[in-house]
Amino acid sequence: MRILVVDISSKVGALGGAQRVSASLFYELRKRGFETYYLGCKTVFMEDDKNAFFIESPKQKKLKNTVERLGLGMINETTPVRIGYYMVLHSLLGTKIKGVEKWIEEIKPDVVISNSINDFVLLKSIRKYLGNAKLVFVEHANASGIYSSMFDRNILALTFGTGAPVPLAFARKRFFKFFDMIVALNKEQYRKVTEYNKNAVVIHSSPLISVKKIDRKALEEVRKELGLDESNKVVLSWGRLADMQKNISTLIKAFETIDDSSMRLIVAGNGKSEEAYRNLAKGDKRIMVLTGKISDERLSCYYGLADLFVLPSFWESFNANFIEAAYFGVPLLLSTKSINEDIIEQFDGRLFTFNPYSVEELAGKIKLFFSDKRKQQELLALSQDIAATYSKDKQIEGYVTAMKRLAEKA
Repeated sequence: MRILVVDISSKVGALGGAQRVSASLFYELRKRGFETYYLGCKTVFMEDDKNAFFIESPKQKKLKNTVERLGLGMINETTPVRIGYYMVLHSLLGTKIKGVEKWIEEIKPDVVISNSINDFVLLKSIRKYLGNAKLVFVEHANASGIYSSMFDRNILALTFGTGAPVPLAFARKRFFKFFDMIVALNKEQYRKVTEYNKNAVVIHSSPLISVKKIDRKALEEVRKELGLDESNKVVLSWGRLADMQKNISTLIKAFETIDDSSMRLIVAGNGKSEEAYRNLAKGDKRIMVLTGKISDERLSCYYGLADLFVLPSFWESFNANFIEAAYFGVPLLLSTKSINEDIIEQFDGRLFTFNPYSVEELAGKIKLFFSDKRKQQELLALSQDIAATYSKDKQIEGYVTAMKRLAEKA
């Protein structure tokens, strides 16, 4: 079976869970005997490969980078500007890719796995070249989530970027019905998407990092580079740095209220809020905002340094980063908004959580963790159980089963 993995969101500089999952599916499904292909930008997660069609950095990404470099990010994030962005740059003109039609006809995919809302317009425009290929959408973007209206900034890509502007329910119907199968990341998503498309499955996230074991020599080198020693208590939060969702600003503010000179906070990742986080943290030398390319080897060292991993997000579909932290044995402190029904059903009563809108509560939970040895041991045991429950093998086997199901229906 020939599988084409698509992620056009990488075309405009996105770098997060969808891009990591795209690369993981490309490589892992190949190991299971599938013939895999990739269409998207060359990200830090994708290596050179003869089966990859890498798209060049387009004008909209360069424009976006220029706007951010000039300090105009706040204007760029206003609702009217975002609406125009999605209506124009994510229209057919914004997604045309030279040579892709010919390449699609040559590889003749049996299944296309889409990983972002942005893929919809491209797939619609090249549908005739895909023949009888089955189209699958993986719900990273949480298009099925709870939003205030079609003008909610978190869902403009769906309501304004997939065709004529329409109310949210109509946009969802237009979007989900286009695909032959929807992969929901949690039960809440599954219930919502099946209102529009009954052919849906739940496949949970898993660790996406390729490194299985921390290199102790590399770990000590990174520790020295960051000016840390064994006595430091290290709090880690890493991922896409976009405060509208990830809420790292609340973590930084909470950390600044903690009077402990031995404590350190590492914020790592890339995104449009990088500069804002640096400015917010510049008065506290205990806080490190580490951006730029983060290899899996270096990321594993960050996990190795961490005593506590904090996920302060306002929402998540099914975050893979905290599962990775659990895989490396790091205790977890999770916002109540970042965890879904599946996690709560499995581990309710054992989770260490906080209100993402409360700086005081988050600071209190961090101090409690470092002062309570029993709590530390309980959370270490919880991380082991989470890592075992959401393994890479279970995730990929879920996709293998789903692909075979599609093939049988075809």
